[in-house]
Amino acid sequence: MSEIIFIYEGNKLSVQCNKNQKMEEICNKFCEKINKKNINSLTFLFGGSKLDLDKTFNEISEENKISILVYNNENEICSKCGRILNNKKIEEIISLVDNINVSLFGLYDQIEYIINNLINKNDIKLNSQLKNINIILDQTTKDIKRINNELNLTKLINNENTSLKINNINENNNPNSKNEIICIYNKQNDEISLLHDYSKINHLKSEYAKFYLEGKDDINEKNIDIYINDKKIKFDYKYKSDEIGKIKVTFKFKKLITKMNHMLWLCNSLESIDLSSFNSSNVDNMSCMFYECSSLKSINFSSFNTSKVYNMSFMFIGCVSLKSLDLSSFNTINVKNMRCMFCKCYSLESINLSSFDISNVDNMSYMLDGCSSLKSLDLSSFNTTNVEKMKSILKGCHSLNENNIKINNSKRKF
Repeated sequence: MSEIIFIYEGNKLSVQCNKNQKMEEICNKFCEKINKKNINSLTFLFGGSKLDLDKTFNEISEENKISILVYNNENEICSKCGRILNNKKIEEIISLVDNINVSLFGLYDQIEYIINNLINKNDIKLNSQLKNINIILDQTTKDIKRINNELNLTKLINNENTSLKINNINENNNPNSKNEIICIYNKQNDEISLLHDYSKINHLKSEYAKFYLEGKDDINEKNIDIYINDKKIKFDYKYKSDEIGKIKVTFKFKKLITKMNHMLWLCNSLESIDLSSFNSSNVDNMSCMFYECSSLKSINFSSFNTSKVYNMSFMFIGCVSLKSLDLSSFNTINVKNMRCMFCKCYSLESINLSSFDISNVDNMSYMLDGCSSLKSLDLSSFNTTNVEKMKSILKGCHSLNENNIKINNSKRKF
């Protein structure tokens, strides 16, 4: 016997079947279980497209168990790409509900199928009725959040000309992916630091030096082209010229990198950075990434993918000009070290940590040490019961008190 698990309105319902049994018969068994006599009152979606009910279990899967998403008849499924069409308007591509194991029904395959169907068309024109095309991933479960970030998919949105715009899809599937970082530097001297030069400490042999140098295989001329005001220059970690004032620096990456630790270490002329076109889906180390970028005032993290990162220690230490940080896009499920993450951010008045999952963090000592300008802080999502080191996490946060800080008292050990 084989097993099919139907996912209907957030519930999982198992139906036993013979491998050679037709899908129509199996789906009818499911309909009987939920008191739906007419199979046409439901739509069955498998692998991103409408299920062929004439096929047998054996023809659609080699496994002993498969899972099928079930939708009510008000959802019309596009047979070509698996999109859900409601009243002739595309309102969602995939709608997921609470308490579903993502691996259960092959979310990766479904989304990949849909995206490939969309981006393989050279010219997708949609009429004005097609609005709010979204991949809606239910944000109530950690698994869905994690998958959303790992896939690096945010939204598929119509622009004003009703041409489909696809943002932040893996560069291997999307020829329009830029994979670049745009920075604004305020150049007051002949020479400024653009990136951290890892080659300067090759002589060090300590364990710390080994960690320190992890990024040298990614942050170099083999992997990055540098443009100053849109003009390509010879690769260098510094930029020397008579030019004074604000300059735009674009780093164009030739491959997906894995390390960003110490990347902008002591780049004290950097004023703003836009990471919205950068593919960070493979990055696992961001320690000291903005170490003492003392002029840094704004960072665009809107599409930043941190799902694989394990180390965020000292990430923003010494960013004394930052007044606000929106880290709501951060996925921290795999992070283990947040030590001194925001140390000495003296001007920081607001910070959004609402997406932070610290269930795997073991060290968050001095995390907000010196954030003396913070006017409020919401740590209600923090469950610190598994944290081993959290000494002086709020040391020097003189503007915070019991009236402007939210803490989940049942899941803390401050």
